[in-house]
Amino acid sequence: MLPPWVSKYVGIPFVSGGRDFAGCDCYGLVRLVLLEEFGCRLPVLAGDYDACRTAEVGPMFDTYAPLLRGERIGAPEAGAVAVIRVRGLPSHTGIFVNGGYMLHTVHKIGAHCTGIGSGFLRGGLEGIYRVDTAYRITASV
Repeated sequence: MLPPWVSKYVGIPFVSGGRDFAGCDCYGLVRLVLLEEFGCRLPVLAGDYDACRTAEVGPMFDTYAPLLRGERIGAPEAGAVAVIRVRGLPSHTGIFVNGGYMLHTVHKIGAHCTGIGSGFLRGGLEGIYRVDTAYRITASV
């Protein structure tokens, strides 16, 4: 059974560069969920790119994926971030909601929950990470 908070994200439309409930790309959705549900504020990473183009997003992930890579963990847990390889490049991300289910967003579908072993996610898992505690929001913020 999925946690109740998941339902407020399912159905958010896919928007390249989107960072809010009006629309998100995969990083934007992870950033939004981590902020709203887990008290972590990741950088915005706004820029001019097409989130649907693996060749364009792959190099960005090489540069910025360390932001998502706190402690590498061996098994999914709620709030952990998955980095997924698409066409051999780490270029997709999602957030685990429980067990093997991940909330992520893709072009033409939008935000939805799927098992990590289904569809294009199968075999593409680069790693599972607990976001660095440096991104936790403190009471003084």
